[in-house]
Amino acid sequence: MKGSFYWLLSAFVCTFILISCRPNNKSVTVPFTLDHNRMLIEAELQGNDGSWHKAKLWVDTGNPKFYMSESLARSLGIDLTNDVVNPDVPTPAGIRIGGMQLNFEGVKSKVMLEPFWLFSTMHNDGNLPSTVLKKYDVVFDYPKKELTLAEPGSIEHTGICVDAAVNSETGIIQIDAVIGGDNLSFALDNGAAYSFISGEVLDRIYNKNSDWPRITGALGCANMWGWWPPQEESAPVVRIPEMMWGPVRIAGAAIVGVPYVAPGGPSLGDWYSQKTARHVDGFLGPNVFKAFRIEIDYSNNAIYFEKGDEFDSHDMDIVGLTLRPIADGSYQVIGIAEKDGKPAVESIEPGDILLQVGDLKTTGETMGTVVDALRGKPGDICTLILKRDEKQFTIQATVERFL
Repeated sequence: MKGSFYWLLSAFVCTFILISCRPNNKSVTVPFTLDHNRMLIEAELQGNDGSWHKAKLWVDTGNPKFYMSESLARSLGIDLTNDVVNPDVPTPAGIRIGGMQLNFEGVKSKVMLEPFWLFSTMHNDGNLPSTVLKKYDVVFDYPKKELTLAEPGSIEHTGICVDAAVNSETGIIQIDAVIGGDNLSFALDNGAAYSFISGEVLDRIYNKNSDWPRITGALGCANMWGWWPPQEESAPVVRIPEMMWGPVRIAGAAIVGVPYVAPGGPSLGDWYSQKTARHVDGFLGPNVFKAFRIEIDYSNNAIYFEKGDEFDSHDMDIVGLTLRPIADGSYQVIGIAEKDGKPAVESIEPGDILLQVGDLKTTGETMGTVVDALRGKPGDICTLILKRDEKQFTIQATVERFL
């Protein structure tokens, strides 16, 4: 009898532990890392044979489609024998984070065979698209570096509420803002590395506020891909003294002007507005909101902002090079910023290959790792090793405050 009692007690305790440790299907909170300002999380995807495969997903509120790399698709057993570039494929049978199965019903999936830099830049395997995020209450806690997905209505909201508009099909969310007296609207795109606006809109604002700090050439995280948007090396970047999102005030954020999304193509705002509820002038990226804990209440068209960290207004303290990743894993210089009317870095030319920054060998590293190696305090010296015409050379470059 006594033995039976202890056996029953042990069984009860084990059952209690199993229930306690089981993932809560109504919500999940997982850690994230940032690379080049982009949010990355660990996930598991189910292959055609039922096996589960680990993957790194890029959380992207600005893209309604699920993208996966060729290597991930092959590991899942997806048939890529058809000679099609970026084929549409069935969504994997299961995708989960932190043990919780995500609702991918109705989400369109593609294997992105190109451009190569879509995955090599961050070493990610796929993305977590807006069409999935919109099915949940979402918390981006940048100060704690945690992502929460919860059943709609299950989160008690905190912070300042800002009205938003959600495109019900794409799940892309936008908020209105005031910059320099102009009433504007922006998509919230945490999948971007920085904030971008149509070039003609930025020119209009800057012409009325010509004392605002401005540089030519995207640096740091404003140097988003190196391949897109076009001509990052000559893009205007302006530091905005004050930006208002309803009652939320942002001081000292910078934004990049984009004249067009492709040669002869539409403006950035017109192009992006194809997937938003109303017309937008551009999109806001993590440089303006990573000091916040952000709750997105998709079902009620609202965003809650709670200030955490201090805003980083020195994100342009850097060696003045604009870069792009190339197919062999190395990084090519595409532009040199100017300081006081002359190149900020002497002896470097567009087309040079950046091999090393200090002790960091750049080939095969993520873009965020390489760009962060170029940061420092104004006046710091960075030793750079480059290659031109198969010959290596070394220079000493100075960190400058560009904005």
